[in-house]
Amino acid sequence: MKESSGSDHLSVGWSKPGQTNTAPSEVIPGTQLSTTLNVDAQAPTAPSNLSAAYITSTTCILNWTAATDNIGVVGYDVYRNGVKINATTLTGTAYAVNGLISNTNYTFSVRAKDAAANETASQNLVVTSLPAVAANESFTMRTIIVRQRMPHDIVYGPDQQIWYTERFGGTVSRVDPNTGVKQVLLSLGTAMVRAGGQDGLLGLALHPQLLNGKPFVYIMYTYESTSATVRKMRIQRYEFDAQNNRLVNPVTIQENIPGSNDHNSGRLAIGPDLRLYVTVGDMGAGQFDNVSRANNAQNLNSLEGKVLRYETELVNGTWIPANNPFQSGGLPTAIYTLGHRNAQGLVWGQVNGSPLLFSSEHGPFSDDEINRIELGRNYDWPQVAGFCDGNYNGRTIGGFAVINEQANCAALQAREPLRSIFPSNNPPTGGDNMQWPSMAPSGMDFYGASAIPGWQHSLLVAMLKSGTLTRYQLNADGSVIVSDTINYFRGMGRFRDVAVSADGLKIYLACDSSGSTSGPTGNVVTTPANPGSILEFTFQSSAQRNLITQTAPKLSHPIASTNSIDVYPNPARGFFNVKMNPVIGTYTAELIDFSGRLLSRQVLNNQVTTIQTKGIPSGTYIVKVNDAQGKMVKIEKLIIQQ
Repeated sequence: MKESSGSDHLSVGWSKPGQTNTAPSEVIPGTQLSTTLNVDAQAPTAPSNLSAAYITSTTCILNWTAATDNIGVVGYDVYRNGVKINATTLTGTAYAVNGLISNTNYTFSVRAKDAAANETASQNLVVTSLPAVAANESFTMRTIIVRQRMPHDIVYGPDQQIWYTERFGGTVSRVDPNTGVKQVLLSLGTAMVRAGGQDGLLGLALHPQLLNGKPFVYIMYTYESTSATVRKMRIQRYEFDAQNNRLVNPVTIQENIPGSNDHNSGRLAIGPDLRLYVTVGDMGAGQFDNVSRANNAQNLNSLEGKVLRYETELVNGTWIPANNPFQSGGLPTAIYTLGHRNAQGLVWGQVNGSPLLFSSEHGPFSDDEINRIELGRNYDWPQVAGFCDGNYNGRTIGGFAVINEQANCAALQAREPLRSIFPSNNPPTGGDNMQWPSMAPSGMDFYGASAIPGWQHSLLVAMLKSGTLTRYQLNADGSVIVSDTINYFRGMGRFRDVAVSADGLKIYLACDSSGSTSGPTGNVVTTPANPGSILEFTFQSSAQRNLITQTAPKLSHPIASTNSIDVYPNPARGFFNVKMNPVIGTYTAELIDFSGRLLSRQVLNNQVTTIQTKGIPSGTYIVKVNDAQGKMVKIEKLIIQQ
């Protein structure tokens, strides 16, 4: 909007050549002023294309396109949060701003003015200064133990030892991470059946009071095979005999749980309510060997495709909590949530004092999921894959013909995932699964410590196919994944599960003994690194510097709190994608290095926008996504490898 103050400046009586132009000092009332009064009342046009570059924690450089005027623009003034900050009028179209506070939003505008002091302001530009210091997350790696028979579930115990199951071996063991000494606490022997596929000893959970009067250890395994594809699973509780280092006195909590050669899931987690939570997959119904098997993920008369909840001790003669959300014949069932495909991870975490349950889940061809598990909710499989975005409309998944995902979500009152990895516009229908847009998320742990700056309130997910540990930063109430999807430790193994030490400085990863994964260069590796090993990654405290502050950025648009903005692959090799789910309004993505230089800015007009990184040196960078008002809606670290 133009602002005019031209009445204060008059040009009176242009002089002839050789004459002196003088204006009367006074006009006598009742007389006629014989000179011509020329008033410039037209303000300049607004400066356009205001932008910021070379953003650091304390500085930035503003640039804009010159304004025009009917007589001439004499200069510009720069305003920060409504206050002029330049001492003298600027004649150029750039200005270096100093004195910013790190990680702070500022609103800038530029006003063009003419000789008559008419002014017009540009549109506002919101600039967020960078955090004060950059990240240098450095870890050392050490092998704790090697050649285990498919270590599946690992737990950092209250005795500071790593407890774990071997899926192929049918053993529960613990290993001292300082010495590598292993103790076998339980061998199931013939009690466990492993006919092939995904059979064996699966989940493990330790009672929180294991060393204080509740010496209980919980496991889940396949115990019967009735055909090439049909199994039965059992949940048992043992007591830990600390004197003899044995698990003794088995008690069966539940058996006859449907099992399969595919999608058994079988993760266990004990909540702050001291109840046992268990994942059961959909048995691979509708695909491969189980193509004719009915999908029961939506069937409340079946335990398939569910999260179950049990008591950790008998209560009134039953293992099933009285307040479980579903009933059969007037009695509560074990079902806690429904509509799951293959939940491979399950973990509780405290987010600012609130206990929350999270899971990771494999999608069909794309759309792997990170979910927040809530009492009685429906997670919509097989009627929906990933978000309620319609990308599987017209497809058959899990034996179910999807006509309209959006309508299915509404009918099921579905709980959408926090993150979909990655929602494909055109999901594949087969072929090499290593080429599918997915990462195969497996076991999880919650990072609640403060030892690694910026990691607090993060989900750590072991990825099978990508061979990475991925960190997802949660917002202040755990309802949104806001940032940091860097993939750590690529190429070190096909990671099955993850555990964090009590002090938060060490991360332990269990590596599959076999299977394909993606190596450091992204190529498929049929024999993964460190097969059957448990690895320890120790954070180097001397490098405790943070790229993105622990406090997540305030999200300014509902897009960030409903679906997600994905930045992938990360690390990037030659390019990275920014995916908007869905595309609402105008957004821009900025790639910034750690000196604050703006390397690229690109408008995100499509659902997936590819940004080239060729020629950019290998290193760690920042990707910022801003809305149309310049407010940041996402910030993420991006590793570029050339």
